[in-house]
Amino acid sequence: MKIRIAPVVLASLVTFAAVAAPAQDAATLFKTKCAGCHGAEGQGKPPMAPKIAGSDKTVAVLTKGGEAKAPHIKPMATITPEQAASLATYVKALK
Repeated sequence: MKIRIAPVVLASLVTFAAVAAPAQDAATLFKTKCAGCHGAEGQGKPPMAPKIAGSDKTVAVLTKGGEAKAPHIKPMATITPEQAASLATYVKALK
């Protein structure tokens, strides 16, 4: 019986971990995914990364990709659409 329960417990833990990841708040996501290049307040670090604070383009760049020769020319595969929307709201509020 114990052997049959182990796969169920393992599957439950894996599912819980996958569900918990998108639950990260936008500030934490920004700090871990964006701030390294765009700065703690989205002010940018020219010429490496542009200012994104207050930008309306965040969701499009993260989910569809950016302009040619931009670091985000392709969508960010590590960001879910829900996380992109959360980040966009956060970035829009930055000044």
